[in-house]
Amino acid sequence: MEQNSICIIGAYFGAFPNYFDLWLKSAGKNLKIDFKIFTDTDVEQVPPNVSIIPMTLAKMKQIAEKKLNMKISLEKPYKCCDFKVVYGVIFEDYLKGYEYWGHCDFDLIWGDIYSFLVKNNYQKYDRFLDLGHCSLYRNEESVKRYYTQDGSECGDYKEVFSQDKNFAFDEYPGLDMIYEKHNYPIFRGRTFADISQIYHRYRLALKDKNYDHQVFYWDKGHVYRSYLDGEQIKRDEFMYIHFKKRPNYEVDSYLETANGFFITNHGFFAQDNQKITLEVIERMNPYRGRLFEVFELFRFRCIDLKQRIFNKIRSLRQ
Repeated sequence: MEQNSICIIGAYFGAFPNYFDLWLKSAGKNLKIDFKIFTDTDVEQVPPNVSIIPMTLAKMKQIAEKKLNMKISLEKPYKCCDFKVVYGVIFEDYLKGYEYWGHCDFDLIWGDIYSFLVKNNYQKYDRFLDLGHCSLYRNEESVKRYYTQDGSECGDYKEVFSQDKNFAFDEYPGLDMIYEKHNYPIFRGRTFADISQIYHRYRLALKDKNYDHQVFYWDKGHVYRSYLDGEQIKRDEFMYIHFKKRPNYEVDSYLETANGFFITNHGFFAQDNQKITLEVIERMNPYRGRLFEVFELFRFRCIDLKQRIFNKIRSLRQ
């Protein structure tokens, strides 16, 4: 298969989530994008634009130390998050000839990536999107080295890469602030559906627009949300949907051949040209009332405050 101009990299060690086949299915519809997955898990069948590169975490650490010319801490898979921004350096031997490279997570389902890139003039930017679950970078040597500049609240990159704890260097405290300080061109638009961890039903995170009655689904390579606005069912589209560390889901056994599926807080269920009605929305993503959601928000904040206090006490004891 001919090489595309964009390559998205994922590194994953251990067993993939049980919905990984749906991740692959959605990636396979993006034929203008190449995907390379570095993993120690056997994957038997992949779409033609997806490559599996066998690699252990220890081997990745060895390569990273050579490419970055320093000793690093990479003992646990989650620490890979801090190294995402230097995948373009670590895996540069696999990225020759690409105009852009990117990193991604696997707790998401892809929509039509390329249409969103073109619609938002991605070639104007050195970085397209600013979060760890998906960002793309211009594949130029100078851009790949932005991480060495000052401006990060995480501290110097050498400090970040050499310590075992996670700094979120791939997001706002880290590389994002370097881009901001040096005015490097970056696209920060919300082209994706980022699902909040706070609520039981699927709601978008932060200040993104939500509706009392809404449902998310994948249909023939596109990610949509249908929602009730007044008396009308309307629809909008996203580049991808990100679930944020959800556990394994229920997955309909016949989704491999289905043209579409609903993406819900309890699993993935066949959609296949089903007309989206209020009854369908309520069945797939039920709204339990504003009072219930206020309670969920209050409960989350109490748990978060408790965890912050615990972390502070633990840090003072060390």
